[in-house]
Amino acid sequence: MQICPFTITDFHVNSIHLIFERSTMKRFYSSILLTLILVLTTILTTAAAPVPVTTITLGQELPSTITMNVGETYPIVIHVESDLEFNTVQALPSFMFPGKGVVAVQGGDRAGQGTSATLEVTFQAKSSTANFPEGVAPVSVVVGVRYAGGFVAVKRFDFTVQVP
Repeated sequence: MQICPFTITDFHVNSIHLIFERSTMKRFYSSILLTLILVLTTILTTAAAPVPVTTITLGQELPSTITMNVGETYPIVIHVESDLEFNTVQALPSFMFPGKGVVAVQGGDRAGQGTSATLEVTFQAKSSTANFPEGVAPVSVVVGVRYAGGFVAVKRFDFTVQVP
């Protein structure tokens, strides 16, 4: 007594298995090839642009502690030189105690496109720093140079200000 009138011979099973195996391998090799093409395209399109040589220096030697009386000002001059043209350069003050002890007169300086720039950040003594830790206010000038393509060169100059 036969329950199923259809019988599958070994030939049919093997041929179906081979067809399935071939199509799976084709998909596998196609995906590997596509991945390789994407990786190579990414590598070639994101080839690194030359990194600019940027020199950021102070116009004068900066003492570790600047002593100023209330109302006095102290300018800090920064020179920027580059072998490639930059989009913009900016110098900004940074304070441990903003608005207390010492402040920036204009808040910073900025220059546009070029290969060299001179910036100035002027600080003014506002009130005594005697109550601060060690009697000084930690201050920094941070200079950033932005280039086409998103590269940014940054340098920070740290010092302290004492206002008796």
